[in-house]
Amino acid sequence: MNKSLRFTLTLLVSASFLSTMVSCGGGSSKSTAEDVAFEDAEKKIVTDMDQVIHDLPSPTEVPYMLQATGADFNKDIINGLERLPKYLTNEDESALNLGIYATDMGYLISYKQLEEATDYLESSQKLAESLGVASVFSVATIEKFQSNLDNPDSLNKILTKSIADVEDRLESADRVSVAALILAGSFVEGLYLAVEVIETYPTDVLDEETRNLILEPLVKVVLDQEKPLLDVIGLLKDLPEDDIIDHMISELEVLRVLYETDLAEVDKKIAENTGDFMLTESDLSGIRTEVKRIRTDIVEFE
Repeated sequence: MNKSLRFTLTLLVSASFLSTMVSCGGGSSKSTAEDVAFEDAEKKIVTDMDQVIHDLPSPTEVPYMLQATGADFNKDIINGLERLPKYLTNEDESALNLGIYATDMGYLISYKQLEEATDYLESSQKLAESLGVASVFSVATIEKFQSNLDNPDSLNKILTKSIADVEDRLESADRVSVAALILAGSFVEGLYLAVEVIETYPTDVLDEETRNLILEPLVKVVLDQEKPLLDVIGLLKDLPEDDIIDHMISELEVLRVLYETDLAEVDKKIAENTGDFMLTESDLSGIRTEVKRIRTDIVEFE
């Protein structure tokens, strides 16, 4: 476990047991009890991390759902590689944007933009190197990716496994905070791509009713992200206090409130639907605005 995490957990555990010892008059078992509580706290963080990884959509899941709607590919909605050098100077931004680039790779793969997907993989390798886990995106991995360019399903598996391996390496090295930021970045980008595809879906090709019918599954994709959102927030709250962790918690809490208010009303209408209610992009105006703001803050950090 890294020094920051161990130090913070030690303070929390010590404070708790100091209170107990004062009220009970002390005792020789204090050290043992602290060790047990410390290990329990450590296990909870790892367990929560594993749960989030299990529940969170893979980097390719949301992009494939977007492609399945028939929406045209839009390169403008993914994060440009020209920003990469700036991310390499900051570990927190490297982690967040590795998650973002991973989801962007999923988007490129799902639309068979395979040469560009390879460029994003190579850029992700540089981010992984800056985080100390470059071996995951090794030359062999990149060569395997390039040799499977005619098989998007294989590319999907390679990408998903690579990101999972990065998270496992960081977790085993007691760098859970960095792994959590990768997860947060991937989650934000998946949600961002969904709301952007909804917002930019052509308005001059189909009549409004047909367009809304096509977009309804996408709106549901956004609604279904509430559980993963709560998992990511819960994981971040388990971690030691840190400026970037606290900032991400605050940002994601904004989305949580929207899910519990505006989007809860949408869920209610769906549940009570008698055939006259149809989901539209206007039902997502609030969360769309906030997701775009949060994502812009991550990719255009100063």
